[in-house]
Amino acid sequence: MDTFTNEKNMLVIERRNSYDHQMEIKFNNNNNNNNNNMKFNHNRMSSAEHKQKITSSINNNNGVCPGLLSQIAAEMKRRIIVNDRLKDGIKYTNVFDGKEAVDKIKEIIHTSDRAVALRVGRALESQRYFHDVNYENRLIDDLKEIYQFNDILNNKQQQSLFNQSSNSSVVTSMISDTITSSYSEEDIVLNEDDTTSLYSMPLAAVTGYHHHKSPNGIYTELLRCYSPTCNNLYPCYSYTCPKRERLRKRRNSLDTFEKRTTAHTYEREKEQPLWSHLVDDYVRQSVTNSELKRQETIFELIYTEESFLKDMDYLVEMWVQPLRQSNTIIPLSRREQFVEKVFSNILEIRAFSTKLSLALRARQQEHPIVSQIGDVMLELIDELEPFIKYGANQFEGKHVFERECYTNHRFATFVEETERDQLSRKLELNGYLTKPTTRLARYTLLLGSLYDRTPDNHPDKENIPLVMDAIKACLERVNLEAGMARNRFDLEKINRHLTFKNHKKDYVDLRLLDKERVIYKQAILRKSNSLDSTEYQVILLDHYLIVAKLKIVKAEEHYSVRKRPIPIELLGVHIPVIDVINPKRSSSTLLFHSDRSPRLSYRSSISKPPLTPLQSPIQKKAQLPTPSSSPSTPRNSVQYLESVFNPHTPSSSSSAHHRPPNTAITFYHQSRRAEESITLYAQTELNRNNWKNKIQKVKEIKEKKCPIFEVVHSVQKCEFFSNMNIYHMITFDDGSYYMLATENGLYLGLLGNQNVVPRKVLPLEKVFQVHVLEEFQLLLVLADGTLWQYPLDIIINGSTVNGNPLQHFGRKIQTGIPFFHVGECLNRTLICVPKASSTSTNIELYEPTMPKTEQRRKKRTVLDRLSLRTSLSLMNTQVVKYCTIYSPSEVWAMDTTKSLILLTTPLGMVAVNMNTKKPDVLLDKSDKTLEFVTKNETIKAQQIKPTIKYISLFQAPDGCYLMCYDRYAFYIDKKGRRAKHDFFIEWEGKPTAYALYYPHIIAFESRFIEIRSAIDGNLEQVIQGENILCLQNGQKSKVATIFGTMEDPQHSMYQLVFELKYVDTDHK
Repeated sequence: MDTFTNEKNMLVIERRNSYDHQMEIKFNNNNNNNNNNMKFNHNRMSSAEHKQKITSSINNNNGVCPGLLSQIAAEMKRRIIVNDRLKDGIKYTNVFDGKEAVDKIKEIIHTSDRAVALRVGRALESQRYFHDVNYENRLIDDLKEIYQFNDILNNKQQQSLFNQSSNSSVVTSMISDTITSSYSEEDIVLNEDDTTSLYSMPLAAVTGYHHHKSPNGIYTELLRCYSPTCNNLYPCYSYTCPKRERLRKRRNSLDTFEKRTTAHTYEREKEQPLWSHLVDDYVRQSVTNSELKRQETIFELIYTEESFLKDMDYLVEMWVQPLRQSNTIIPLSRREQFVEKVFSNILEIRAFSTKLSLALRARQQEHPIVSQIGDVMLELIDELEPFIKYGANQFEGKHVFERECYTNHRFATFVEETERDQLSRKLELNGYLTKPTTRLARYTLLLGSLYDRTPDNHPDKENIPLVMDAIKACLERVNLEAGMARNRFDLEKINRHLTFKNHKKDYVDLRLLDKERVIYKQAILRKSNSLDSTEYQVILLDHYLIVAKLKIVKAEEHYSVRKRPIPIELLGVHIPVIDVINPKRSSSTLLFHSDRSPRLSYRSSISKPPLTPLQSPIQKKAQLPTPSSSPSTPRNSVQYLESVFNPHTPSSSSSAHHRPPNTAITFYHQSRRAEESITLYAQTELNRNNWKNKIQKVKEIKEKKCPIFEVVHSVQKCEFFSNMNIYHMITFDDGSYYMLATENGLYLGLLGNQNVVPRKVLPLEKVFQVHVLEEFQLLLVLADGTLWQYPLDIIINGSTVNGNPLQHFGRKIQTGIPFFHVGECLNRTLICVPKASSTSTNIELYEPTMPKTEQRRKKRTVLDRLSLRTSLSLMNTQVVKYCTIYSPSEVWAMDTTKSLILLTTPLGMVAVNMNTKKPDVLLDKSDKTLEFVTKNETIKAQQIKPTIKYISLFQAPDGCYLMCYDRYAFYIDKKGRRAKHDFFIEWEGKPTAYALYYPHIIAFESRFIEIRSAIDGNLEQVIQGENILCLQNGQKSKVATIFGTMEDPQHSMYQLVFELKYVDTDHK
């Protein structure tokens, strides 16, 4: 009998059914109940004192009883940080190394003995809690060995089991003897390293499919003896006493080969012969030692290929064929699809292995000493394509297999029976399904060893590198295709079951099925640092961060989005600062609490997350003094049971409450949605920092992509201080000159030449708006509520004319106005000047006129204007009143069309027909698809909550109109009804200005510029900055140029005047 079935001291005491939690003693804490079997004395201790005593004992050990494998398993998974690693050229996801596993178990059970921690880890592994990625080795305390948790073990199920065990008052040792009565010795899972320490049983014998349960059992080596007279120096009479076991010298067999490998690998390699044992003695003696090693490597390549072929035959004969032939295991409607998903193209891989095995065996039969092998491999190296396809489908196949086991009882029974069959060689199906991809890596290892043992000037010295390069290239493609397939599978799974808790408020079209979509990271974060707190699935995509509540329904993951997804460009991360607050104050994030300890909570300013770089947490500690007590034999029943199930827990005399690690992380939106930030808690500080680093990496990737628009300096740098307000900017003379309206005056400059310093041409204060009418050589300036007109030529020429300052030539048009607008309507150039009263607004329309002598002149050049010829005659240019129109409410902005003047009012956009002078609401209120807008644009609604609106209207090439509000954007037709119903934009920020550069719509907010597609509304680019303001949107200008200003990123004391320039990607 082999080492895995040769132990007589292993007892079965665990059962995975309704008796799972009968290992916990149910004490009666009533003081009057003294009739228990153990005769506990409760006369001196109240019920509350009992509970407090035991709870304190559990808390001292972080809530983990070191003897219960269920708690160790849950805590181990909570602490271990999984990541992606390469092994033998294959990329594995969500893995950890053996050294990390042993380190974490050491911390959990509070021991310094790595051998003990290793044995506990192997006890968990024996219950299939985790496995070697190749299913070849058991848990090994080594950085090079990597392992994976079994995916089907749901975190929530484990956590529930852990919390159920942690919250118990005390733990029981009353276990029924009938549990083991119905099982034979063959059903017992044995482990020579864990003799008398682990009591376990075959899971499937009780519950069917073994993958659905968390580890459970008692590891007696970590407990104290049940006998009250037993102590460390004088163990009791029992041979299996834990104290006697610790005194007994344990055989140092942990690192022997048969203990390091799995049963399947051990049996396989035990059957493997050596080349030197099969050939005649004279053949073996005729070769050198180096050639002997080379022949052994060649023989291993041939033998392992035949073993691999047998494994493929096993999959086909024991799995594929029975599933296809049976009508009861899987329904006919999805049977073939299931086989295709799980086993993929396994028949093609078997065909390749058959061909390679025959070729290698034929070469071996030519002569006992194989001359070369590289040419055989080189002939078949181009036929590795099936491995790439199989590797790409492997992740989805495993998921489909596990889900079928979870939902189909008949299939689970079939799996259990097949895996227990002798032909399976003690290896589960997942172990066989990984063999095709691991076989590729094995080729490179064997061929590399063969290359090292091949002498120079040998044909294999040239052929083997070619074969290895081809296999490595194939492995790279396998990793790439597998990663893409997993990413695609996860995206399809999320897209299929993704919902929004508040669909109306938080819905975003995430376009999860787009080809460029990538999941960079996803993990579970908690609402608080407590293990039983609410869990959230946080998913970091290439364009959004999603926070969702995860729910398992029929083995399918359903995602309910709790917060509006945050774009990567606007995603902020903040590390809250931990603090110790008044113990008398309560806190919802209470981590540790007792009657004698201060309360610790996390205090952070989440409502207004700072924009400064991430801060480090302030480290503070709070120690709790405790009365001294003797660590000797317990004096009462409660102390006794504490010592049995928490032998490694420090006594109350040495316990001290320390502040828990700060694992909080806050995600927030860097805009008006900052109040919707959310603070969650990672498993560890390292895990939290990984989130921060990964988000930073994704943001950098996003920034490196070719932008649609770029910021180009338009005015000489470091010219205007950041505390000086710039309100408006215009260009004229075909974009050669520009004017800046600032609070200190009007500036003139040469566009495109940053070496020319702009000069102040009008020393007016609070210049809010400026406009140039080149046809009339007229300059309009709005300064401090007064609208002025100036001759354009005089302003351009110089500071004085005939000794008079330029300001002397200005004429007032109107005073007490907030803004003005110049546009074309009814084939006239109209200057619209609003004059507001308490309840309405009168808009006076002016029309500029030019002297008749000037009307006969052709368009003058800049040189003509600079020569000052006829400059004085231009002073006769008049601005005459055309008419007055009426608005029933306040007017915030205006625009013009061929026959309409559009007014932005509290009632929305009002259109005034210039033929009839009658105002009317632009949007059709009978259109129910526009109720989300029109319901807030009533007099009653504005009286309740008046808000200033920023509305713009742009005409698209197809004749529709794009209407932009400060919350959303949509299309309307000429009649004011909703058009293109599938198009809708909800801005990420609260924009104050818009620009249309078709097919792109641009929205300006104080901290970023949001660029979206005017075709589908998708977010395309975000340009971030501080104090951003749109100076000119380029609409209805001769030169459609978009200008803005922001704080200079390199010199914060200055501001940067820029042009938003389109990037021609076709020529870049």
